[in-house]
Amino acid sequence: MTNQSDIPYTLVSIRFSHYVEKIRWVLDLNSTPFREIPLMPVAHFVVSPIYVGLSGKTDGHSTRFSTPIIKGPDGVMSKSTSIAQYLDNKHFDKASSLFKDPKAAELDMYYTNYLGPHTRRLFYYNVLNQPSEIRFLCEKNVGMSQRLLFNGFFSVMRKQIIGSLRVSEKNTKKSIDYIYQEFDKVNDLLKDGRPFILGDQFSMADISFACMGGAITLPTPEEGYGAVLPRLNGPNNTLREVSRDLRDSPAGKWALSLFANHRGKRAVHAKPNLS
Repeated sequence: MTNQSDIPYTLVSIRFSHYVEKIRWVLDLNSTPFREIPLMPVAHFVVSPIYVGLSGKTDGHSTRFSTPIIKGPDGVMSKSTSIAQYLDNKHFDKASSLFKDPKAAELDMYYTNYLGPHTRRLFYYNVLNQPSEIRFLCEKNVGMSQRLLFNGFFSVMRKQIIGSLRVSEKNTKKSIDYIYQEFDKVNDLLKDGRPFILGDQFSMADISFACMGGAITLPTPEEGYGAVLPRLNGPNNTLREVSRDLRDSPAGKWALSLFANHRGKRAVHAKPNLS
C-alpha cells in the first residue's frame, strides 16, 4: 500500500477526458503514484485556478484552466503534451523513453491538437443531448457532492459546454469524417504488420492515438481505460454507431489491444472506485 507521503503528484482531471487519460497512462506505465482529483466539466473552472493561479496558457482547443493539470515536485504544469514530456524526462531512461523517436513528439502534438478536439465534440454532442448519459458519467466518475451540483445546474453547464466547444450537428458530422480519416491512416500504417505506429518500439505516438482516437471505441475500465465512458449497450446514438464501427476496424482493434497490453498499472486506487 502506498503511503500518502510517498505520492509525488496530484492530477486535477475531468475524469473521463481522453487528454487526462493520456497522462494517467504515462504515470501508470511505471506505476508512478499519483492522487487524482476527479471533476465534471465546468466544475474544473472552480478547482483548476487553485492550482494554476496566474500561469497556464490558452490555445486553439482549450483554456488555461483546462485539465489535465498536474502538481509535482517541480511545481504545477498544464497541457497534456507538456506534462507527458516532463514525466518522460523525469521517470524514463533513454532506452525506454516514449519520445526516443523524434516523430513521436510530432505525432503526439498532431493527435492532441487535431484529432482530440473532434473526438471530444462527437462525445459531447451525444452525451449532452441524452441527459441520462451525462448523469451516468457523473454517477460513476465523481463523488456525491459533485453529482448533486452537476445535476442541479445541468442546463447551465450544458449551454456552456456546447458554446465553448462549438458542439452542433453540422460540426459533429465534420468531426466524424475527420475521425474516420485518421483511423484510415492508421489502418494503412498497420498493413505492413508493424506492432506500433513508428515501427517496433512503443512510443508516445501510440498512447496519443489510443487516447485521442481510440477513446471513441469506448473502452471500459475492464479493458484498460482509467475512467468510465458511455456504455456501449446504452441508448443508440451517433457516438455508439461510430464506436461499434471503429471497434471492428484494424486501428480500433489495435488501439483496444494497447489498452489491454500496454496500459500499465495504477499505484494508487482511483476514488470513487471505477467498478
